[in-house]
Amino acid sequence: MKNIFKLKNLYILIAVLALGYGGYYFGTQNTESSTSNKTLELTTVAIQKGDLAKKEEYNGTLRQTDSKVLNSPMSGVVTFVPKEGTIINFGEVLFAVDNKPVILVEGVTPFYRTLDLNSDAGPDVLQLEEALVFLGYAAEDFVPDETFDETTSNMLNALYIDYKIDTKSEITPSEQVTINLKQTEVESIEDTISNGGTTLAEVNSKKKTLDDAIENSTKENAAWQAANNLIEDYYQQINLLKDLTNPKTNAKSQETRDEEIKNYEDLIEEQKRIREMEEGEGSVVDGAEELAIENAQKAYDDALESYNKGVDQEAELAKAKEELEELKLTARSETFSPTNAYASKTPIIIGSYINDVGSAVVLNSPLYNISSIGIEVVFQVDATDQETVSLGDSVEIELPTDERVPTVITFIDQVVTQTQAGEFIEVTLEVLNPEEIEAYDQAPVKVFVTTEISKNVLFVPVNALLALAEGGYALEVYDGELDTGTFEGESGVDTSYVAVEIGVFTDGFVEVKGNISEGQIVVVPR
Repeated sequence: MKNIFKLKNLYILIAVLALGYGGYYFGTQNTESSTSNKTLELTTVAIQKGDLAKKEEYNGTLRQTDSKVLNSPMSGVVTFVPKEGTIINFGEVLFAVDNKPVILVEGVTPFYRTLDLNSDAGPDVLQLEEALVFLGYAAEDFVPDETFDETTSNMLNALYIDYKIDTKSEITPSEQVTINLKQTEVESIEDTISNGGTTLAEVNSKKKTLDDAIENSTKENAAWQAANNLIEDYYQQINLLKDLTNPKTNAKSQETRDEEIKNYEDLIEEQKRIREMEEGEGSVVDGAEELAIENAQKAYDDALESYNKGVDQEAELAKAKEELEELKLTARSETFSPTNAYASKTPIIIGSYINDVGSAVVLNSPLYNISSIGIEVVFQVDATDQETVSLGDSVEIELPTDERVPTVITFIDQVVTQTQAGEFIEVTLEVLNPEEIEAYDQAPVKVFVTTEISKNVLFVPVNALLALAEGGYALEVYDGELDTGTFEGESGVDTSYVAVEIGVFTDGFVEVKGNISEGQIVVVPR
């Protein structure tokens, strides 16, 4: 249940204080001497004017944020972990596996890819460069961006040397082999282009050879071809004998021409019978013909492929050269691995160990518990009072040391929690300057929520109020001109009592209304 001072409780408190104080004054007005011993040391304060906020008090719990388990991004033997309770700041080592340190850097983007001179631009590159700037590895005029370039590589190299991380000192033999192979490919394409490549005429020639092989494989046998050729020749001779415009034909008698025509017709019939006998013989594709077709087809396909490649060989050459340049860049670029660093919004507090130095771990093995140095407070508000809190509102809390620090509301649960004490909603506050206070965890705190603000009002300390016998309250106003300080005057002689109404109260102050003004001096017990 919320823990607040209700208004009536404050009135009782005021009455108790004021009756004791006022009783003293009113009881001393008829004494014989104004020099009687006082039981209270009195002081004076000025009536102030301004905004007065009414605050309600709640019980809250302060706790660290982002508590989780830190896992290893690599396999090996744990060779270093910080002491439990240590705060790891940006640039310090979180742990080491196989003596490979993992550095804490500021950022919100988890490192997820290898970065080098071939990497596409991205926010992770910007985050890495900003970390290098923070750690002092950048020149004064360097401006972080999203591009990994030679400057990034050089800064990274300097960091690796300081943290004793393996650096990229020279091209490895395997990298040189890969570069040489790509160089040979480039030179081969260049030679093909300079030699002109495969021409379209060569492609067409291979196509004709293929067509001829296919056609020859389906032709009739030689006897059928010979008979068919003779028949064609005999028909031609008959046509000549019938052509009277031909001098040789016209020189022959009609009888002779008829005999020769009759002879050719008989020969034609004879050859037709031979052709019919040979019909279909040899038209089936045999093994030799299949091989000839296969060889012709391969020769044509190779020529066509070579020709098609030649059409865009300039683009192919450009691509091969680009790949060669990328290989050379990779060979000389310092490389950032996601295992080199861990990104966090805040420094990290080391919690209890799960795997200590000497433990063998695999990828994603838990190492120890961590939390950020961020601090939050949770408290409960009566469901009927949920309109008193809003996201983004400023709220003050009081630590176990009695120190008060500012916070802001970052979360209001929309689900009502039901308990025997009533219905509540949970509210979360973020401590604005966690690095300036002691890193408490699970500590009880007081939460002061502003529920009402009176603008431009007069107010005094609560213990300045005097309870009147007839009811209500008054202020003892000093009539002279006196700086605030110890009061040594005579009550009722140097002071007068002015009745006032009270309004909003908070943090030991109360709003007052009446025949009073800002700056007037009132008497209060110290």
